[in-house]
Amino acid sequence: MDEFDFEELVADMLGIRDEQREDDSYMENLFYENFDMDMEQGYKLAKALLQHTPKVQAGLSRKTYHAFVSKTEPVMLMKIEAAGA
Repeated sequence: MDEFDFEELVADMLGIRDEQREDDSYMENLFYENFDMDMEQGYKLAKALLQHTPKVQAGLSRKTYHAFVSKTEPVMLMKIEAAGA
């Protein structure tokens, strides 16, 4: 899990297209407008919340993760391997 995974999650949440992400400040500004915090604070919050998400089993590896998933695609956007899984 890294900051790129978090950016993918934010883009999915806010409906940000790839071409909009080329503007370095677009995502940061939109994130702040929606959540009244900067991306760094949001990343810290998402990392803390990630452990409280339901477990999801990966289709190919069959490993179990705590993950945020896309609202439109069957993919995990930000994940950590579940302990004891």
